[in-house]
Amino acid sequence: MNFKRLSAAVCALAMSAALLASCGDSDSSSAAATDSKEEATTTTTTAAQEEETTTTTTTEAETTTTTEAAPAPVADFEYQTKFEGYDAFLMFGDGGWQWGNWNGTGEETEGFGIDADITGDGEYTVSITKESIIGPDDRINPNMVNVDENLIPDPAAGAMVFCVDIMGICDGTTDREGNPLDTNKLKDAEEGKNYPNIDPNLKGKFKGDSSDVKVEVVSIKQDGVELEFDKDKIVYGNIEDNNNRFRIEIYNEYGATKEDAPIDSSAISFQDSLEVTFKIEGLGEVGPFDTPAWAE
Repeated sequence: MNFKRLSAAVCALAMSAALLASCGDSDSSSAAATDSKEEATTTTTTAAQEEETTTTTTTEAETTTTTEAAPAPVADFEYQTKFEGYDAFLMFGDGGWQWGNWNGTGEETEGFGIDADITGDGEYTVSITKESIIGPDDRINPNMVNVDENLIPDPAAGAMVFCVDIMGICDGTTDREGNPLDTNKLKDAEEGKNYPNIDPNLKGKFKGDSSDVKVEVVSIKQDGVELEFDKDKIVYGNIEDNNNRFRIEIYNEYGATKEDAPIDSSAISFQDSLEVTFKIEGLGEVGPFDTPAWAE
């Protein structure tokens, strides 16, 4: 603003000098010079006023924008903790171990997904979403450090682990290939602790090799869009063989699916949700199971 004012003043001075030099000391020349000075002064003042007005308007606009900024929403999500049947959950960690979900919400350690309550044969969907994965205010997910001021996580990219665990089913007698396990690491339900549907250390009812129960993935979606996969390459069964979980291994950087992957892990990139729908048969009558005190 000062530069414009100085420029206008210099122009006015130059005009005056030119008029005086060409016309001498005559009255008409003086009058013309005076008129020119007044005109130049008026022009300078007008320019300065216009700039001041513009500056003030800009400042006010900036102030208004700052004042009207919307506050960040409060993070909260209601997770299911009571299960009439088996707790099934989506286990996932992206290429940078973000969007991590490693437990079912029925476990005491608690997970960050939208689990399915497996109450009998049928079709079920498990998922993680941008709302569920962050965690409530009093229990923020440690695997979600990249979250902006509006509590929206960075998009998930790739996958290190992508599985579904159905808790409580396996009895610990066979591995996923039907081989007998030398030692059964699972224990019988103790008195007052009858919830193998959510406790991975308690004996279930079925073998771990799909000979008792049959599971098959129906669809995989990210942000509501179907992902291509080869269902014949998915690995099923009691993969870890030291708990009662029946696992659907879609991709695992440290598992059998790394070398012959059912899905292109680099194609996994989502902002809102990842979900798996599967069907299960052979369960027969399920439950009833007790609910642990901490889940009440």
